[in-house]
Formats: sequence, structure tokens, C-alpha cells
Amino acid sequence: MRPQLLFCQTAFGKNLECIREYISTHAYDGVEWAWDGWRLMVPRERRRRRLNDLRQASRVSSAHAPYTDLEIGHRDAEHAAAAVRILRDYIDAAGELGAHHLNIHVGSYGLPLEELSWDGLVRNLGNLLEHAGRRGVCLTVENLTHGLTSTPDWFTRLLKATGAPVTFDFGHAHGSAWVQERHGSVVEFLNAIPTPVVAAHIYFTERNDTHFVPEKLEDISPALDGLAARGCDFWVLELHTQETLERTRKIVDEYLAAH
Repeated sequence: MRPQLLFCQTAFGKNLECIREYISTHAYDGVEWAWDGWRLMVPRERRRRRLNDLRQASRVSSAHAPYTDLEIGHRDAEHAAAAVRILRDYIDAAGELGAHHLNIHVGSYGLPLEELSWDGLVRNLGNLLEHAGRRGVCLTVENLTHGLTSTPDWFTRLLKATGAPVTFDFGHAHGSAWVQERHGSVVEFLNAIPTPVVAAHIYFTERNDTHFVPEKLEDISPALDGLAARGCDFWVLELHTQETLERTRKIVDEYLAAH
């Protein structure tokens, strides 16, 4: 079965009409809304109108929660509690939007261990998963390039402790020290995940917060095979410019044509 293909809204900024048109003309199923740089309003009616605008722009969507200033695993319990409270709001918004899932980061920007509370992270993530379940929202956790979720050992430990499903990020895995220092491959990282892989961010690698395009099919085809084997059929091309998006789509289409 052909996976659903989406692209990241960041490539088109906040131009909803352009996003709507691009979905149609380039045969995408929908878009992932990147809320880190585009936060939701607090007033209820303004938020309702914004979510309605997003639904009209794309029938199928996923959402990426803010992460720059939110850290549910922070050792400062007051900061962690504030992050949980804000993310509960985004879970509610994802439910109202009808998003396929809401993705979150933990340990963003390589949060050092001395600033992390493991017990607090597990407790807070568990509470968010429970809240998401009550709201009918699938909440996923993403592997990152640096820090706690950048190695299969720590990532797996967190997933086993909470049961959280995953958005697997190709470029974060490839750009991690674990892969770059040849401890294992992107596919081995993917195969180590013990919980459902609900979605994937597809591009080649991340360096210095920049997402790079696969130059040939072989750059990502083993990992795409791994997604197919895991039954993951929700693929988000997470590129930040239209030019890199279209180059990546060409490679993904080549893969799909051969399978």
C-alpha cells in the first residue's frame, strides 16, 4: 500500500493558500504543521478560527509541538511543569484539528544530564500520553541528533518506560554521533525501537540544524525498506525549502515506483 506523503509547512511559511495549492498540484496527501515557529493563540475563539483555517488548507495533517523553550524532562520542576501544561494545550489543539498525530521533542538541543531529571521525564511523558489518550490524540516522541534520544540505548529505555510511539527522523539518526562514529546504521537504530513507529521524517541527514537532501536512492532506500517492514505508512518530507523538498520527493517517487 502506498504510504501517505506529507511535507513540512516550514518550506512555505504561513501561506495557507500556497500550501493548499501545493498539496493539490504535487499530489501530496497533506502537510505537517510546525508549531515551534508558529504558536497558537490563547484566546479560544481566535484559536478555533486558526485551527479551522488549517483544516481547510489540508484535509490530512500532523502537527509538531513547540520545543525551543519547552522541556518536560528539565531538572527544574517548575520549568518542567510549565512545559507539561503548555503541551497539554497543544494536545487539545491537535485533537480539535483532527491531526494524525502530535510529535514532541524531549531533551532538545542536547540537554546535558546535569539539567535532566530522568524520573521527571518519565513521569511527565507518561502524564502527557495519558492526557493524549483521553483526547483521542496519538502523541509521538522523536529521536534527535544530540542528547538523550540520539542513541538507541537511551531512546529505547525511555520508550520501554513509557510505551510512547515514535516519529522516526532519518536525518537525526544519520547525523547522530552513534551513526557517524559507526556504532550502527540508521536501519539498526530504527529496528531497535520497541514501540510502534507511527510516522517518519524523511530527508538524508542533519548538520548544524540544516536538513540535507538524499543525492541518490541508495542514501535512504534501506531506511524506507525498514519503515515498510515496520508498517509505517505516514511519511513527512521534512525539508525547509521548496527546492530541497522537490529534490527529495523525486528520490521518494523513484523508490515508490520500484515498490
